[in-house]
Amino acid sequence: MFNFDEIKDMLIYVADDDKTNLRLIRTVLTNAGFENIRLFNSGSSMMVETVRIRPDLLIVDIIMPGFSGYDVLERIKQDPSLEDIPTIMITAASLDENLEPLQRSFELGAMDFISKPFANFELIQRVKSALRMEKQRQKLENAAKQICSLEKLLPICSYCKKIRADKNYWQELETYFSEHTDTLFSHSVCPDCYEKEVKPQLESIKKGK
Repeated sequence: MFNFDEIKDMLIYVADDDKTNLRLIRTVLTNAGFENIRLFNSGSSMMVETVRIRPDLLIVDIIMPGFSGYDVLERIKQDPSLEDIPTIMITAASLDENLEPLQRSFELGAMDFISKPFANFELIQRVKSALRMEKQRQKLENAAKQICSLEKLLPICSYCKKIRADKNYWQELETYFSEHTDTLFSHSVCPDCYEKEVKPQLESIKKGK
């Protein structure tokens, strides 16, 4: 079952050039229990802060002077480190007359879309939905990193130095890495082995002469 406590402190950025709209969104979300909301009066200021501190959700007004909501979304999706941030686009344009804002927002990669004026309940539910999905994505990403880390732990024999591979099959170290990576091996002799193995053999050959 969904636990609101898991998302209430996730970081939300809101950008709108209308201060009244900014205060309204913050009030609605704060009253709903969200605790970590930052407001921006331009797309450019939001973008600067997004690069500095990655938020969990962006709520962006489409029509802003200079750096529009479209510009923010396009820049986000071009950055591999930011492209997964869910974005909700907001516009005062009537969808009854023009579907272009809706279409373009989704084409650029927006997660959701809200038309002004919006009902408080609608905003809250859309934010909850976006943050739930982002929380799940983050959990999956962390799980994948842990699996990747575990895969780097290879059982190795303390005596012969063979590696235990799949199906409990023991392989030579060189064979294992050749099969599982693009690594190519060149053979050499370390100083310790030279003194222990090679040098006595060379001295034995000289004595034999």
